[in-house]
Amino acid sequence: MQAAPKLSVLAALALVVGAAVAGEITDSGVFSTGTVNTSAGFLSTARQNVGVAEQNGKIKNTAVIVNGAVNSSVGFLSSANQSIARATQNGQIGQTAIVAQGVNNTAAGFLSTADQEIGFAKGDGKVQGSFVGATGVSNVAGGFLASAHQQIGGAQGSGKLNNSTIFGTGQVNTAAGFLSTADQSVGVAK
Repeated sequence: MQAAPKLSVLAALALVVGAAVAGEITDSGVFSTGTVNTSAGFLSTARQNVGVAEQNGKIKNTAVIVNGAVNSSVGFLSSANQSIARATQNGQIGQTAIVAQGVNNTAAGFLSTADQEIGFAKGDGKVQGSFVGATGVSNVAGGFLASAHQQIGGAQGSGKLNNSTIFGTGQVNTAAGFLSTADQSVGVAK
């Protein structure tokens, strides 16, 4: 008789842990203005996440609006990662409006890397019935072997982009320095 209650408690606990691991943003509004994140110095790394769902991440029926967010990493081996409305690991974005205006991501230093993702689903990613608008956004890496990667409105890892609108104006992606690399993807499924 006591085994049944213990099993019930364990089952409920497993459901709570499982729900905690899966990142989900549903029926919500995420609004951010003038957010600044900076790291400076030896081995610096700056990570800025706004409206991000990870580990079977889902963003549904939500508005994510970001104005003037700045993320920067300066120094030896710098890395700057800026993610706005990104879903990872079987990531799904559905019936969601994502607007990013004047957001900047910068990495400067030896082997610097700047990664910027806006409205992007990764790991068997799907973007369905959504709007992704990016106006005046920039992603810059500078230094020896610098790399800049900018992805706006798309899906990766057998990605699917369905019934969605991707609107971009004035996006800048730049890598400067010896053996630097820059790649930019807007409205892609790969």
